[in-house]
Amino acid sequence: MEDLFVTLTGALAAWVETVTGTPVKRSDFRLPRVAGRSSLGQLSLGVFVSGNAGEAAHKLMEALPACPQVRAVEEKNGWLLFFLSDSWFDGLIRWAKALDTRPAGSYVENRMAMLARKGDGPCPDAEPVRRALWAAFLAYRRGFWQTADERLVLTMTHDAVGAERIALENRCGGVAAAIWKLRGTNPQYVPLPRTGAAIVQARPENYRKGM
Repeated sequence: MEDLFVTLTGALAAWVETVTGTPVKRSDFRLPRVAGRSSLGQLSLGVFVSGNAGEAAHKLMEALPACPQVRAVEEKNGWLLFFLSDSWFDGLIRWAKALDTRPAGSYVENRMAMLARKGDGPCPDAEPVRRALWAAFLAYRRGFWQTADERLVLTMTHDAVGAERIALENRCGGVAAAIWKLRGTNPQYVPLPRTGAAIVQARPENYRKGM
């Protein structure tokens, strides 16, 4: 089955080089280890570029329609941060639901199976929900889950309260079905690259547990 992470980083690398003229390899992309002060939260991939990263980010934002996987690009201390689009998360849901996996039946999986009964649909534009789906995808790909990944999944609707939470859960059927499949065993996982340097100034309160 297609390696969605490889496809994503390959497309981003080609886009960056085409728009900015800066050679970037697929393997250069990293998962940010700190939250930073981005206006779009933590759902990003980063790549360090030589030269004027701010100018490169500006050019990429102007060329944004050519890259459907990305909703925005920001620059932080020489790094380009790529924030994933609605269509990419919807594609991730379709990809995950097609996986040939059968989760064991833990509390997390049973909770997702229950939410999946809400019906199919696109990924809600709610950062905690997308962060949970992103964490589940990365956990599946690296071959194991951490406590922090499960916490993100189980609390993905907790920022909403009362009727708003019920409404959000009613739109999470597709996400829950995808996460349920991602809880299954990945027979051939490839370790994800992680940056050894802070993309933004490292502060203790910015570190995410379990990353």
